[in-house]
Amino acid sequence: MATKDPVNLELERERTVQVLCAHYAQDHLTTQELEARFEEVYRAPSREALQGLLTGLPALPATATPAAFPMYAVAPAGSAPREKRLLALMAEVNREGAWVVPTQIVVRAIMGSVRLDLREVQLPEGGVDIDATAVMGEVRIILPPGVRADVDGLAIMGEFTDKTRGVPADGSPPMVRVQGTAVMGGVRVEMRLPREGALEAWKRRLLGR
Repeated sequence: MATKDPVNLELERERTVQVLCAHYAQDHLTTQELEARFEEVYRAPSREALQGLLTGLPALPATATPAAFPMYAVAPAGSAPREKRLLALMAEVNREGAWVVPTQIVVRAIMGSVRLDLREVQLPEGGVDIDATAVMGEVRIILPPGVRADVDGLAIMGEFTDKTRGVPADGSPPMVRVQGTAVMGGVRVEMRLPREGALEAWKRRLLGR
């Protein structure tokens, strides 16, 4: 039976992309074949359809096999700092790459923008609380597939949007709790695959629905 869990299906899409890239690196696929299969990855409605895209390809060497999921890392107990503050006042602040996330993050965007990308970070075992406020500005929080998200905010002539697709059906990954206020601005929480840009994420969601 085809999988109905959208989060797990996104994980399988990324896993399939990684495997196809590994086959391309081993000269099992041409550039044109790789691009064609990528298109089918984004259109595939189920895990079974994704597995079919790998049918007929030779076995990969053990050293070329992509690492298994999940696509998030958990920091060792006690290693996460307590708090971090990000302020964009008529400016732009970006935080991305590999770093240990504190248990609490306070984000303020006042006539500016803050982009908080958590796809390559180490998350605290107990999760992280994000207090996000946008006043005539924007806060964008990007999460990796597989984490749990709890988003609760207030919008006043603005937008507070949760595009994470909810909580995985099983497992106990860290929880990212986002709350705050958007006043004539926007707070957006979304889930993207590793290294995926905004355009690719939009295209994947469009083709996957």
